Amino acid sequence: MKRFLLFLVICFLGIPISGQNLPDLSNKHHIEFFVGEPLSTLWGVNLAYYGHTKGQSYFYEWADSRRPFIDLGRSGYEDSWFTPSFSLGYYYQILPWLEIGGELSTLLTCTTENNFSDHRAYAYFLTSNLHISTGARFVYYHKKITDLYSGLAFGLSCRFYATETTPLLGSSFWLTWQVTALGVRFGKQVYGNIELGYGYKGLLSAGIGYRF
Repeated sequence: MKRFLLFLVICFLGIPISGQNLPDLSNKHHIEFFVGEPLSTLWGVNLAYYGHTKGQSYFYEWADSRRPFIDLGRSGYEDSWFTPSFSLGYYYQILPWLEIGGELSTLLTCTTENNFSDHRAYAYFLTSNLHISTGARFVYYHKKITDLYSGLAFGLSCRFYATETTPLLGSSFWLTWQVTALGVRFGKQVYGNIELGYGYKGLLSAGIGYRF
């Protein structure tokens, strides 16, 4: 156990072991763009349930005011679609093993009220999710053009509700986070990322970055 802890300490201090190299710190600035899967963001703990429950109350209040327009003898149903999670981030590498920065992430959803008679949507309920966070990444392996890292970020989630006739029906706010269990970065000045984690970017996300 003591040897394992010593190994972790050496890794986080950035001492090259097992064939590692110290990363080039001449380009310390990182700008990145990510696309992530949205399902875990929409329905997971990161949604903070409060925001989801409040959104449902806005939806049903709005839908109840629209359903009377359906002719008698007909019924309607709800349909939904959503976009992937899109994120833009900036990180600054202050140490060979440590990067700090922030991210801006967004995800859009749309729920429609549809008529069973012709399956047409006659009303739209839109939600836009904005996540603003700051955090750190820990690079524990570097060799040539490959980095392995983990990360943790905390911030604020803002959700705005709108319809086709009401630009801002309501809003809700809560704390949000992103835990990156494993990130793989490959490339030099222009590079690619793949991240496995949990939070506002989803369980799996991929992106492209630029060092300068």
